Amino acid sequence: MATMDRPIHVVGGGIAGLVAAITAAEAGAPVVLHEASGRLGGRAVGSAERPWVNLGPHVVFTDGALARWLRQRRIDIPMRGPLVRGLRLLDDRGTAFPIRHGLRLLPSIVRHDAPVDDTFRAWTEETFGGSTAELMCRLGGLITYHHDPGSLSARFMWERYRRSILSSDRVRWIAGGWLTLVDTLTERARTLGVRIELDDRLTRQALPDAPTVVATKLAAASRLLDRDLRWPGARTALLDVATAPDRGWPSVVADVRSDLATCCMIERETAPDPGALREEHAELIQAQLGVAADVSVAEGVARIEDGLDNGFPGWRESVQWRRAQILVDGVGAVDPPGTTWRDRPAVDQGDDVYLAGDAVASPGLLSEVSVNSGVHAARLALDARRRRAFAPGWPSVELTPERRLAVLAAVLPNASVETSTHVDRDVEPVDETGLGYRLEHRAGLTRATAVTASDADVRVMTLVASGLPKPARRLLERLPGRLRPWRR
Repeated sequence: MATMDRPIHVVGGGIAGLVAAITAAEAGAPVVLHEASGRLGGRAVGSAERPWVNLGPHVVFTDGALARWLRQRRIDIPMRGPLVRGLRLLDDRGTAFPIRHGLRLLPSIVRHDAPVDDTFRAWTEETFGGSTAELMCRLGGLITYHHDPGSLSARFMWERYRRSILSSDRVRWIAGGWLTLVDTLTERARTLGVRIELDDRLTRQALPDAPTVVATKLAAASRLLDRDLRWPGARTALLDVATAPDRGWPSVVADVRSDLATCCMIERETAPDPGALREEHAELIQAQLGVAADVSVAEGVARIEDGLDNGFPGWRESVQWRRAQILVDGVGAVDPPGTTWRDRPAVDQGDDVYLAGDAVASPGLLSEVSVNSGVHAARLALDARRRRAFAPGWPSVELTPERRLAVLAAVLPNASVETSTHVDRDVEPVDETGLGYRLEHRAGLTRATAVTASDADVRVMTLVASGLPKPARRLLERLPGRLRPWRR
């Protein structure tokens, strides 16, 4: 088989694996996706009997990597925003609208530089005071599903707090859960010619001699690669309940009572399609609570049920189906004090093997880490595949967006390039691997903007060309770049 005919292999058919497979296939490479189970989706979907009852959160942020990646490909996924009128906060006084608590959080609107080395609890107490800090730490459970968010790195938690709690207008839920996304990505992968092998559990001895993306949980990747790949995650108690609908119930309840160091998140939604839950007119209530390693399933579920008793009165009498379990490392990595996402297991593992998933060294929140790492790993695999096609020692230089613009500026008439730097240390880059250029045509000017993010700043390189004929502009649009919208 000719070198350039050999496929890129992707191990794992979850969100990260599907994104990696699609990214590689879009670049023209043959791709084989190996999934150990009989279905795609990984932890994004539930059991074989009820795949729409997903494990873990299906929250998407409109300014994040997943939403951007979908928009770039014109993949339309139905999403819904938060229903403010249906939101309730359960504290020691009872269940109510979160107005009073919102007033307590007002001081946190001011921007601050959170340290990496301090805990979120210590830093918020010093910065905002004990009462506000206590609420902020508990609300951290909404975005980490950790049993003690206050013990994590202040930088890690602050970035997530600002993107979610203070920017809730960007929060979306995927209608129908993750299964909707998985089905859409699967269809895109098949359309691009990705060969999907189900019930195909690879061993270390069976790993192909080809660029390979391992998009599994770190524990599975450790066994497959015989390497020590570990990073802290969250342990969560899950309770899924199908019930008869009740118009008086809220849509979301955040349980922040004082017996918890975190938040118990309870969400209600209508079943994805009639009869999907095999019960007529059923609604689905999904609840998650971060629990410590010594908490049993029964203990965790009992605490969730207490939250349901207070937030959804009468739910026990209308239960049609339920599922309870403990999920370990199923909602992404958490960064302890003194660490950042860059300290997690690297995407590039050497020997043309690359990691992808929600616990590797990529930025973002929840599923964004999977998307960023999937895209990054696929591009590294593509580069490795190209290197194998040439003789040893052949110079290999990645044609980055900045290099593209420099080349275009040299050949296009009336073109110039400007570079500027914007310091933005408050929020980590949400889309490190989607870097590229954005094109605009206006008033006779063609403007291409390349964006590169680092830990400390954002560098912007802009090419401006005037009087380009339409054929030249179309050629510019068709160049294989990494497109992304960008705004300050």
